[in-house]
Amino acid sequence: MSHSSAADYSTLTSLAEAPSPVSGWRRLAADMAAVGCSSVVCQGLGVVTSLVLRAALTPAQMGVWQGLKLLLGYANYTNLGVSKGAARELAIAVGSGETARAQQGLNLAFTVNTVTSLVYGIALAAAGLWLARDRGGLPADSWLVGLLALGALVVVQRHLTFHVTILRCKQSFALTSWASLVEGSLTLGLAGLGAWRWGLPGLYGGTLLTLLATLGYLHWRGVGPLALAWQWSEIRRLVAIGGPILLGGVATALLQSLDKLMILAISSNREFDLGCYSTPLLITGQIYGLANMFALVVAPRYGELFGRTGRRDEVARLAARASELLAAVTSLSAAAGLVIAVPMLACLFPAYRPGLVPATWLVPGIIMLALALPLNQYLVAVCRERLAMAAAVVALAAGAVADGAVLATGHGIMGVAACTAIVYAGYYLLLLSVSIWPRLDAAARRRYLITHIVVLLFPLAPALWLTDVQAESIDIARLGGNAVVVLAVWSVVAAAGWRLAGWKTACQDGNCSNGPMPNAQYLTPPDPCPD
Repeated sequence: MSHSSAADYSTLTSLAEAPSPVSGWRRLAADMAAVGCSSVVCQGLGVVTSLVLRAALTPAQMGVWQGLKLLLGYANYTNLGVSKGAARELAIAVGSGETARAQQGLNLAFTVNTVTSLVYGIALAAAGLWLARDRGGLPADSWLVGLLALGALVVVQRHLTFHVTILRCKQSFALTSWASLVEGSLTLGLAGLGAWRWGLPGLYGGTLLTLLATLGYLHWRGVGPLALAWQWSEIRRLVAIGGPILLGGVATALLQSLDKLMILAISSNREFDLGCYSTPLLITGQIYGLANMFALVVAPRYGELFGRTGRRDEVARLAARASELLAAVTSLSAAAGLVIAVPMLACLFPAYRPGLVPATWLVPGIIMLALALPLNQYLVAVCRERLAMAAAVVALAAGAVADGAVLATGHGIMGVAACTAIVYAGYYLLLLSVSIWPRLDAAARRRYLITHIVVLLFPLAPALWLTDVQAESIDIARLGGNAVVVLAVWSVVAAAGWRLAGWKTACQDGNCSNGPMPNAQYLTPPDPCPD
């Protein structure tokens, strides 16, 4: 980089003290609103679709469909991470303006997706034909027809999900939100009615038509087709990038389900314990889903800023600031879940009360796991995906040992909940120590600690104190009073953060604009991820 461009770059990055996404905070808020609204509508459509399917199919048929959906999900792992590597490269290229190599990576990933999904689909179809020959027929509601149908579904689904991934990297969240609504509506209309009229074959056909129609909708909205290409050296490079990202995601997913798996494997009363333990997961699942939605929208901004600046410290400051917002969102949802959802569940399902006591551990624990999201995504964005993978593997191993120990010593689901919360907190601290913490200066570190402690502790402390896991009846007045207390405390903290933590000043200084950074231009910083 020349001396003049370096000087320009230094001037540009010092224009605003508070880090902001290249496209601004208002655009981020708009994207979050679009994704949030579409998610709520799609959840409603999903509930209706689930009810329709259970009315149309027998339990055995629903079991076949659930098993086939698991096999359909495994198709995401067949490309060995090439898609994730290409997506990471695209997010960086959006910021740097050097899109030619990123487009080449997308074409290569498209080709690998096509080949691997075809191979996987053919293998599933062959398994279905082999079972048909072995069992002498193709009953319409059997696994055999389902495996044959799955051979086509995996190919179409991989193309659709890859296009959605590309759009998210380009921050086209309005379009992906509309695509989700189209897919959810068509799933209910085509797959649901197909199952109602023709059973499992109708469900297969309706699902295939839904995927094809959603893919057609994206092309109608201007999403261009990708080209077939092949270059071994570049594919190996993308596997080296995307493989650790993929494995880290698998390890993180296993970490989320580890407590349930350990209860099922070791607990002496596994079915009862797991059934009770699943009750607070209704709360933690919603909290983590909200955090995941936030992370989904913010993650491409990290790569974009890294591509624009080539500086990990700038991205670290943005991740730290985004984490403040995430802490505020999760603390309110967690506090509300404790004071409202826990006593209501205790009253509605008294047999499940033994599982509600662990909620006092699991809810704070899920906040720690949620706060690990921006740290993980920071490492991926700045080409440190191997560190993210290693941290997830370490946490997974520690969780397995701890959960096994407490179950073996008779501490039951309460011990598992406590271990899970501690492991989640340890995973968060480990990620923090290897991600943004070394990149923050002393002032930024103090700000990070103070804001997170205040935003989390003040709403959660009264919520934990007011939580009633032994409620005998639904007391609306008490629930309302507890909710008001928690909301009042959170509102005071949020107002103080708005004024004292610099968010109001940042907006007034223009960092919340919908446009690019001031004097935005592609300054060609050094290659942030050299080969």
